[in-house]
Amino acid sequence: MKTIFDINEQIVNGLHFSSGLWLLIGAILFALLCLCFLLTTRNGRVKPRTVLVEFGWLSLAYFILYGLGFLTCDSHLLKEPLWKPQMPVLFIVISAAVILFLCSLYFFKRRKRFADFVSATAIRRSAAGSGAAKYAYALLFAGMLLSTILCGIRFGCGDSFIHLLVPMATVTLVLLLYLLTHWNFWYLIGGVFLLAYAVLVIQAELVETQYTFAPLLALIPLYLSSILPLLSLGTQKR
Repeated sequence: MKTIFDINEQIVNGLHFSSGLWLLIGAILFALLCLCFLLTTRNGRVKPRTVLVEFGWLSLAYFILYGLGFLTCDSHLLKEPLWKPQMPVLFIVISAAVILFLCSLYFFKRRKRFADFVSATAIRRSAAGSGAAKYAYALLFAGMLLSTILCGIRFGCGDSFIHLLVPMATVTLVLLLYLLTHWNFWYLIGGVFLLAYAVLVIQAELVETQYTFAPLLALIPLYLSSILPLLSLGTQKR
């Protein structure tokens, strides 16, 4: 199977930015995300404690999947993988499907829990939607916090982090546009774009690594932490 479209390579080759400039862009994006977080917190749409809780669960899922994937691929730390699946393509597809299902199930259950809790303590009929939105914002900012930390780690190791900067840039732009226009459709546009981007990135990297169970699959919950909240916010009636 060939790569559909290596979007990251096109971005890097098209812009020709130095690593220092990419780091500066990441720092600017983080500053803008902090501004969006402060404005969203002031408006009562998210609570810092909820963001930290979601950040903890997301980080746990990411590093567990990363560790499991690391043990099944070639690296400078392991002379050979501890285990190789007999049918790597099928194994990758099943693994990705299971991860996708569990992450989506977690999101919808947590969102419903927040919606039920808020609606039970409020008089307004729209309170359930408000609770669901608060959870979506919490997971969205938790994903951005983890992405920022991972960018710093990868920069320190001399690795590329463009696959983390693109989602950060998308989320930042969507949040700023919403704060300026209060148009929910920006969330939907951002969610659809990131969904297409995630598919292209994962497919390209899997082809390049010859479908080994690489740590790349750990990006699924990280990408979903942006995609699912954006789609939820974009389709929610307020």
